[in-house]
Amino acid sequence: MGVVYKARDLKLDRFVALKFLPSNLSDTADRKARFIQEAKAASALDHPGICTIHEISQTDDEQLFIAMAYYEGETLKDKIDRGPLEIGEAVDLACQIARGLNRAHQNAIVHRDVKTANIIVTNRHEAKILDFGLAKLESDNRLTRTGQTLGTAAYMSPEQLQGNDVDHRSDIFAWGVVFYEMLTGRLPFRGDYPQALMYSILHDDPPSLRSLNPDIPEEVELIINKALAKNPDGRYQQTFELVEDLQAVIRQLETGSRAGDQLHASSAAVTARPAKWRTTQILQQSKRKIAGIAIGVILMMLLIPNVQRLLDITKSPAEKHIAVLSFANIGETPENQALCDGLVETLTSKLSQFEQFEQSFWVVPASEVRGSKITTASAAHQLFGANMVITGSVQRFDSHLRVTINLIDGKSMRQVASHVIDDPMTSGSVLQDEAVLKLAEMLQVGLPAETRGVLMAGVTTAPGAYEFYLQGRGILQDYNKIENIDSSIELFERAQTADPNYALAYAGLGEAYLRKYQATKEVAWVKLAENHCQRALELSNLLAPVHVTRGLLHAETGEQQQALIEFQKALEIEPHNAEAQRGRAQAFTALGEIDKAEEIYKKAIAIKPDYWGGYNDLGVFYYRHGRYEEAIPQFKHVIELTPHNAKGHRNLGSMYFALKRHPQAIAAFNEALKIEPSYSVFSNLATLYFSEGKYGAAAGMYEKALEMRNTDYRVWGYLGAAYQNNPAQRQKAEQAYRQAIKMGEEQLKVKPNDADLLLSLAAYYIEFGDEAKSLALVEQVAALKNKDVEITFRIGLMYEQLHDRDQALQWIEK
Repeated sequence: MGVVYKARDLKLDRFVALKFLPSNLSDTADRKARFIQEAKAASALDHPGICTIHEISQTDDEQLFIAMAYYEGETLKDKIDRGPLEIGEAVDLACQIARGLNRAHQNAIVHRDVKTANIIVTNRHEAKILDFGLAKLESDNRLTRTGQTLGTAAYMSPEQLQGNDVDHRSDIFAWGVVFYEMLTGRLPFRGDYPQALMYSILHDDPPSLRSLNPDIPEEVELIINKALAKNPDGRYQQTFELVEDLQAVIRQLETGSRAGDQLHASSAAVTARPAKWRTTQILQQSKRKIAGIAIGVILMMLLIPNVQRLLDITKSPAEKHIAVLSFANIGETPENQALCDGLVETLTSKLSQFEQFEQSFWVVPASEVRGSKITTASAAHQLFGANMVITGSVQRFDSHLRVTINLIDGKSMRQVASHVIDDPMTSGSVLQDEAVLKLAEMLQVGLPAETRGVLMAGVTTAPGAYEFYLQGRGILQDYNKIENIDSSIELFERAQTADPNYALAYAGLGEAYLRKYQATKEVAWVKLAENHCQRALELSNLLAPVHVTRGLLHAETGEQQQALIEFQKALEIEPHNAEAQRGRAQAFTALGEIDKAEEIYKKAIAIKPDYWGGYNDLGVFYYRHGRYEEAIPQFKHVIELTPHNAKGHRNLGSMYFALKRHPQAIAAFNEALKIEPSYSVFSNLATLYFSEGKYGAAAGMYEKALEMRNTDYRVWGYLGAAYQNNPAQRQKAEQAYRQAIKMGEEQLKVKPNDADLLLSLAAYYIEFGDEAKSLALVEQVAALKNKDVEITFRIGLMYEQLHDRDQALQWIEK
């Protein structure tokens, strides 16, 4: 990677290291720019485990170099060349290296070339990681080189060797190689020539650590084995989880306690290391304890038949806050992905039925998890307060389908239970019966006998029918695309063909036709939806979701009293069905019975006082009725329960904005951005700046929003308005408005009666002088009799722009 000189900084009178890059890595303006960008990112990390970068510069003859901190010490490679490290020292250095990597990964920086030669161990026993970002500059064919490069290849993850895109989990694999080498003095994967080495990394398991050094604690071997998993999904998913496990081992070495009792149990930083490592005495104690535990394990396995995996059996917490994350699609086949999505939706729905049996049990809706793009247990815990997280995978074989379900403690990140279901799919699906009952066992939820009937209502005994049903449910999750609705209908029909008496297939068809009606407003779909719902109920009268679908159908067609009847029937089957409760509240709102609607939202909070979603729903209800001051405490409750929930901060900011408390709004929006940069927050900030007359700043924020998602007609329209009001950018306004109209008209084909869309298009047409077209759209919205306060207000504004002040005043008074 170049030549490094020890040099003296003449201004600050200190030694530095100057790294000059070889010409092939800086021979074009593009490569130089990329290098500088990477080095800038690395220089901002500011972590004691990462080599400090002072400066990026070039000589008069344009040789590019980096000025870095100079450290007295040696590379970890040189240290290991003298022999394996003492266990305590190796664990300590591994933890320091992991902390440095964690800081980089938190800033979305992947090293890509973690190896012992890239780590300095200072004379003060501090590990410093070198060369962040530089590996990205190297060409893809470096494996064909000889000599030193072979050593680099030995640290590469399987996905990196195969030329695939890599993420932070590739660094975790390389870290595992480094830790293994520290403990044994040898690499875990070997080969006499590059192809043999590559084969070993891709296919071979490394020699057991404890076969090479029996003094190594079992917990250390477990950590390294997990880091070296061939599949990235099998490794630690976040580097901080790795750090927590290492800290538990450090506590073991310091106190002689068993690390296995503490793994993933603490995130507290280790502030000091012992002056001397007392490994000999401690390890002898650990070996005796582990030997005793191992004998107990063997006896248990002899007594328990068909044990696939020994689990940490821990008492389930009294408060169970559940999130079901997306299942990994092993093999990445499209039909498997739809099945994975459908399984998550189905499990979430069935788990929600457990809420009636335990007072402090709630499940995060699948739509919330999906919409927030939550993929890790730690994120589910931070954003939603989930202390129990369900993950899993689906793998298809020629003869069967394998589904793995894992239960993870959201606070400690420990996996506390796991179960594998092999479903031959040749008769009634094993999966549909076993998955939810096994989850009830994992969560230690006692199910009354009558409840099992509700959970298993509407199932099938026909081969393949359940698989078609799951695929249909998975695709229907994204019902904003009409093609997805049509695909789900086809799959539900295939399930129905496989089993003409399959109640859930009819239920799926009922919902799919409801979504099709919502998208097109074509009345023909209402009848089909109603017919399929009715057939589902004839086959099974214990399907609460079918009553919810019928309730939504009646609400869509203005039959609010009938909607209330259906929602109540759903609640008689599932007393805590959140969608039915929400449907009742919305029906009462449509009937003008606001007090009853409010009572329902408050009752939902009383039932689950520790669930943030109830407070959020009530806050949104107050917002939609212009009760901004009353909404604020609700969104503050959301933040108290889930401080890292960006939605809470964003909604709170919107209330402050509505009340013109701009400094507080900006602070809340910025908090949301720290947690999760999103187009909606950028858009809200932009609108705030717009209202203050800061049109340039507003345009900048709208542009950031569009960088994240450029398909929202509203944001294009807002950007056009910001350009229009800023003389320096006015020439850009027309193009932004045209883009807004183009996207809005496309949406109109799917949602012809969307009030927000119609009013937005009306505003854009005014910009082009087409007042007749604008007026027709406003009158179309007025005829919808929408009771949303914001829509009502905007109708008034549009009439004012169309020079009809009488109508404007009438609508604003409304």
